Amino acid sequence: MLTDEEFPEGVTTGYENPVERLFVPLLRQAATYDVAVGYFTSGWLRDTAEGLAEFAIRGGASRWIISPFLNKEDAEIIVSTVPDEANFELLRERLLVDMIKALKQESRAELCVLIAARVIEFRVAVPKEEGQQGMLHAKIGIATDLSRNSVGFSGSYNMTANAKYNWENIEIFRSWEGNEASRIERLKERFNSLWSNKDPGYETYEPSENLIEYIRTEGGSKVDEFILRKKKRTTTRPVFRDYQLKAIDAWGKNNGRGTYVMATGSGKTITALGTIDKLIEKIVLGKKRPLFIVIILPLKHLLEQWHAEAAVFGLEAIKCYESSVTWSRKLAERLSTLNVTKEGYIAVLVTNATFASDTFQSIIKNIQMDFMLVADEAHNLGSSIYLASLPLNANFRLALSATPERHNDVYGTKSLLDYFGGEVINFGLKDAIDAGYLCQYNYYPHLCPMSESEYDEYLSITEEIRTENLKERIAIGKSKAQLSLEGKRTDLITQVESKLEKLEDLLVIQKRKGGVSHTLIYCGSRRGENSERHIERTVRLVGGLDIKVRKFTATESIDERKEILNLFSSGELEAIAAIKCLDEGVDVPQTKVAYILASTTNPREYVQRRGRVLRKSEGKEFAEIHDFLICPPPSRSEEPDLLYREIVRAKEFAALALNKKVCDSKIEELASGMEN
Repeated sequence: MLTDEEFPEGVTTGYENPVERLFVPLLRQAATYDVAVGYFTSGWLRDTAEGLAEFAIRGGASRWIISPFLNKEDAEIIVSTVPDEANFELLRERLLVDMIKALKQESRAELCVLIAARVIEFRVAVPKEEGQQGMLHAKIGIATDLSRNSVGFSGSYNMTANAKYNWENIEIFRSWEGNEASRIERLKERFNSLWSNKDPGYETYEPSENLIEYIRTEGGSKVDEFILRKKKRTTTRPVFRDYQLKAIDAWGKNNGRGTYVMATGSGKTITALGTIDKLIEKIVLGKKRPLFIVIILPLKHLLEQWHAEAAVFGLEAIKCYESSVTWSRKLAERLSTLNVTKEGYIAVLVTNATFASDTFQSIIKNIQMDFMLVADEAHNLGSSIYLASLPLNANFRLALSATPERHNDVYGTKSLLDYFGGEVINFGLKDAIDAGYLCQYNYYPHLCPMSESEYDEYLSITEEIRTENLKERIAIGKSKAQLSLEGKRTDLITQVESKLEKLEDLLVIQKRKGGVSHTLIYCGSRRGENSERHIERTVRLVGGLDIKVRKFTATESIDERKEILNLFSSGELEAIAAIKCLDEGVDVPQTKVAYILASTTNPREYVQRRGRVLRKSEGKEFAEIHDFLICPPPSRSEEPDLLYREIVRAKEFAALALNKKVCDSKIEELASGMEN
């Protein structure tokens, strides 16, 4: 952003260098740049080459109004829209062509490329009065960034190399300072009047097609190369929100390390890609050094989603997952080229499993250039295997997570924060809802008692976990046995039979009220009778109610998942039953009603699931969340913590709900029953 630079109130040449103080930082941040000047020469282009290069490759667009010292007849020859051969020969000898020829080959090609690629669009202003000789003495400019901040300047400075040595004065205005925005608006009006040929004293001419073709010829093959490069780094960047810009800025000020703690649906991916984009500008375009970028994703479908998002920023990333045969050679070749040329960057998208593989680790451990590591859903990397895989040679590190704390794993949480750096932004669910980036919701808790046999099994597993805890007390982290038992207990809780009975009742009511549309059901994976998984039983039940439903699990192919999501989005598919695949970044913003059968006491899971449901979508005013709370059978109370843990989650959900008062009353009623 322009606000990232320190622009003075004015620059007096001879004492200060206007190129360093104004033009280079201005072009480094601007998205558009309009300027009207006299005496624009090749020397100024050489002086500002660095700023123009960054501006151009970022997709900047610039309009120039220039005024060489000439009479009206000469001007008409120079910019004639239908020149004859003689006039064109004369045009080639005139000032504009001479200026191009005066450039050294490298600078000449650069200017021609920028004009031919329409980075610079120029027009010539000449006096309207017959026979009047002279030039346009306007010296104004306005730069605007993607966040609509503007910097304007006005003064006696001309766009020539010698001007920085003369005594010249430039007044500088910043839209974010006091009443300077109104001065910038006046500069815009003056420029637009000239550009649209509405100025009372000067006529503005567009260059002829012949001149543009001449310029393109001078640019040679570099014109096509630049247009391709510009296409890769497209101008269709999203407009960043204030908190996203603050996050990017804070990460940079923290020496390129830190964690973005951002609610699901608040734009973590876009913020991270904006951070990568900024680093490319600084390292690759600014310092002319190569950069290696690795982005770690937990699942394949999330990798595909990132690949599509990255393309918007012009990042053509190599996808690395499953068999190394499909990606290792391509990555090795690209790295070899980068090591030789010392120019450009490589971006890699890799799943957690492939990242920890011996093949991928052998590649990244030998990286000896600037290296950026980005981890989405970074909490997944807190196990001992993944922690050992994190490369120490990555000098830039960024972690993303809505909930960076690992459930009951203090060591893993601390290790990740030590590696990536602490949080540089915390933008939670409440922040996102209050700011209008996530929709509001109603919350409905439903009590679902365990059967006698389910409760006995629950008590048995809980006792095994306690025994394992005592054995592993002095160990760091949890043992495999303990994790396995906890998973077994979670599966049992998810598949409590009364949950499906309650779900059936609620779906019947939903159908009666207006139909089942855009409904999401979170299920468990535990196998019951006949080895049928809970999710399959759920799909069978829902389908039996004449509701169009499909399951969304790790067993479906990427193409099948895309088809399911497209059908769900269009409304042809009324409901999706999912296990954990939708927890990690898959977008289903159309979801209006969610049934959470897979109850969990892990804050990370239920915070993510809530955020997934609250994504905004056209025609979606608010969401409904139905939560299934388990409790012991009416006659049993050996494990009082069972319902207590469920009520902790219910209170968390209710805190931000539209119907908070009703929820609080019901939760208090449940809690009082527990105490009795």
